Amino acid sequence: MAPIARIARRYKKPGLWLLAAIAGANISIAVAATTSTLPPWVCAHPDAIYVDGFQPATPITRLPSSGSGGAIGNVSRSVVVPGYGTHTVHLYVPASYSPTQPVPMVLALHGQAGPGAANNAALSVRNTWATVASANGFIVVAPVGTGASGGWIAPPPNPSDYSIMAAAIADAEAAYNIDQSRRIAWGFSAGGHVMHDIMLNDFGAPISIDTFAAYSVSAGVLEGFACTNPTSCNALVATAARRIPLDIHVGNGDPLATYAISDRNIFQANGWVLNNDLWFTLFVGGHNFAGSQLGEIWTHLCPFQVLP
Repeated sequence: MAPIARIARRYKKPGLWLLAAIAGANISIAVAATTSTLPPWVCAHPDAIYVDGFQPATPITRLPSSGSGGAIGNVSRSVVVPGYGTHTVHLYVPASYSPTQPVPMVLALHGQAGPGAANNAALSVRNTWATVASANGFIVVAPVGTGASGGWIAPPPNPSDYSIMAAAIADAEAAYNIDQSRRIAWGFSAGGHVMHDIMLNDFGAPISIDTFAAYSVSAGVLEGFACTNPTSCNALVATAARRIPLDIHVGNGDPLATYAISDRNIFQANGWVLNNDLWFTLFVGGHNFAGSQLGEIWTHLCPFQVLP
């Protein structure tokens, strides 16, 4: 192989792939932040700043972005990534949003959509998350992948589509008051593969495990992109910067179900505890997701925050 070469980091499971380059990688190691669990009233009363019962509510830490001026409802915005161009990001902002109170955020990644179809796929995941976001008072941020097959381009080198994700978060936080301790990440299919990659690998991208309090994958697997076989995946999970809470959803008829079950076992073997900081749902279905499942995911991951 030539000293400088561009290669495909290929998904090992049906029909999914990403592009990446191996030349000149700038690998960095970050010091991990800390996962904290919020008191139950935070998720039970998403619009509450302070809740009184027989005793005062437990005080909590918030990290407000202090943005203001953004529109409500379905919103499309543009972000500029130096050296990577201008890109569209789709948001949903619930009617309950007020800039006086920082709210959580969900970064939602679509699956591989096919040539020319990534924008519609981003709209679809944004719209499906919108019902859950409306009921629970959080903002959805859905960027659009730039891969030729409607998927995601990953580092190295940088910039990449991971840079778009980082820019989308920064733009949303400048326009809205988002609690930076309560960013949740979710991805479907190729987007789920990418989520594992972001949380467990470090290619010097401007987005990493420390960006998020917790994450979820629907029909996404470790061997899809983050690692190549159970041995390498186990080694990767064993070196995770922190035990980040994780929700896995996969259909029992999905060709990836066996791999997702293996992923569950790998995380458990490395200290994650089922129904504590790891949730695994094998639902009746195929390679898909549904709004009701997104509600379950939010219920599982809502209580978590990440603090420096």
